[in-house]
Amino acid sequence: MKLDWLKDVALDPGPHVSVYMDATRDRETSAHDVDVRWQDARAGLSGQGAPEPALAALDTVATEPTGVGGPVGRAMLASADGLELHLLLPGPPLREEASAGPVPHLMPLVRSLADDVRYVLVELDRAGADLTVARSDAVESPQKLSVEGGHDLLHKVPGGGWAALRYQHAVQDSWDHNAAAVAAELDALVRREKPEVVLLTGDVKAAAALRSKATPAVLDLLVEVQGGSRAAGTHEKAFAAAVAQALDAVRARRRQTVLDEFTQERGRGGRAVEGLAAVVAALRQGQVATVLLLDDPSSTAQLWTGAGPLEIATTEEDLRAMGVEGGARVRADAVLVRALAASDAGIELVPVPDEDGAPPLVSMAEGIGAVLRYA
Repeated sequence: MKLDWLKDVALDPGPHVSVYMDATRDRETSAHDVDVRWQDARAGLSGQGAPEPALAALDTVATEPTGVGGPVGRAMLASADGLELHLLLPGPPLREEASAGPVPHLMPLVRSLADDVRYVLVELDRAGADLTVARSDAVESPQKLSVEGGHDLLHKVPGGGWAALRYQHAVQDSWDHNAAAVAAELDALVRREKPEVVLLTGDVKAAAALRSKATPAVLDLLVEVQGGSRAAGTHEKAFAAAVAQALDAVRARRRQTVLDEFTQERGRGGRAVEGLAAVVAALRQGQVATVLLLDDPSSTAQLWTGAGPLEIATTEEDLRAMGVEGGARVRADAVLVRALAASDAGIELVPVPDEDGAPPLVSMAEGIGAVLRYA
């Protein structure tokens, strides 16, 4: 998971107020429940010394209606300068949290969106396509647009002779022109939105025409999904299940790519380190490309940090040796995510093994490792 979208928050010197709440409103008393939860959290934040301007900024969004049916969470971050971030989450947070301190607590947000996949869905026929840009775990509505090729000779007919052959060629030419129009729009969309996958469904012959016109940037991401159509009558549940399966494959491939690289580089003493101290040292040098972290919300590990996101150490003595005075001891996951976001690095959460004794996906000292940009 890339964290560059959190870079502005990571670089802000703070102090920060971080709040994660259940914002579900599916009962008559839900609005009142949300109000009470926020007032309790606000009182606790005041007791932690949260700046009043930050709390006032959070007042403006903490209890507003989400417009979403069913379970939903809310992530909010603010500083004395105002609201820094406000996002609706695909479900309530693992636990509600409200904290104030020198480092933004971004791990609950990362955890909620760790499996998110940005994708483009192409529903195709011989006249054009409906394109949808979406995120698998986003609450906001997806972007939708349609492309119509403008050529309307769409159906070949049986028969022989010179006239029939000319008509068949004209139909094929229409398909090709319409496919070219879709391919051009799709290429621009992929370059602009940077999805992880392009899901293609619909007419088989139109799909073949699109493949012949698509750019390498699109073809590298293209995955065909059965069961969808621009026309009415699609079996929506079956198609939704097929899309979900395709997105699960993207998640699995994304995680396995990082795990394989870490294992390979560690095995030959290359671009990989493990253990908290080694990862912290690499982060300070800007070496880290991706951190692998065992996803353990119960962890109580802490690190020392200064005002800068890369001023981090495992002990106060090490921090002082870097020339940083007046550091603070803060929960390790908050410090790590801030450093990763500030240095344009990513994170891959590794699931904790089930209680049935299954081995972890990868073994790492202290449950943390990193793939480095350079050795």
